[in-house]
Amino acid sequence: ADVADVECVNDDYSFVADAKAFRLSRTAKNQKDFKVQAMDDWKHGKPYAMLVCPVYQLPARTSQIYQQAASRSVCIATYTHLAVLVHYAQDRSEDEAMKLLHEVFKAVEAMNPSKNANSYWQVVNRKMLDSDRALSNIWKDEKIASIESIDISKKEALNFLSTERERIMKLTKKEAIKEVLKSSKIENKIRAIKRVADNGLLSMG
Repeated sequence: ADVADVECVNDDYSFVADAKAFRLSRTAKNQKDFKVQAMDDWKHGKPYAMLVCPVYQLPARTSQIYQQAASRSVCIATYTHLAVLVHYAQDRSEDEAMKLLHEVFKAVEAMNPSKNANSYWQVVNRKMLDSDRALSNIWKDEKIASIESIDISKKEALNFLSTERERIMKLTKKEAIKEVLKSSKIENKIRAIKRVADNGLLSMG
């Protein structure tokens, strides 16, 4: 697909948005996984784009995604930032929340492109917090909620893996071999290879 999942239009500005999430155990995510460049391509004339990701899956030191975000007017935000905007809209108004988001978009657009994560998040976070004193308490509440949510997700994932490990340890040798074959999808690959043919595309008729 060459379009974003969400398209937003109001009287003052418009943008497209998408969300990313990876397995909790996923490691070594690279810049292509976040599709910042794709978000820019999916604007289709709109000035801004927003990419929302879980805070724990974003690079904490340096990454090309921050450089791309600043140079392409793609705002990378976390679900915590999104929650702050929703909370702010409920406390103040939707119009005020949309104005705040617009200010964040403009702040990202005005950034000097850099791979430095701290530089990027300082601008985004400061823009949100400095916009209204009321946002300080909202920020604290959502930050606590985010930490609690991460803890819950970690416990659930670790419990699942612990249960799965116990199940595997109890398998017989025959069952274990069957499990390995199933997980490696060898049978599917064999069937796919057997189906390979020239499709008649080279026939002269």
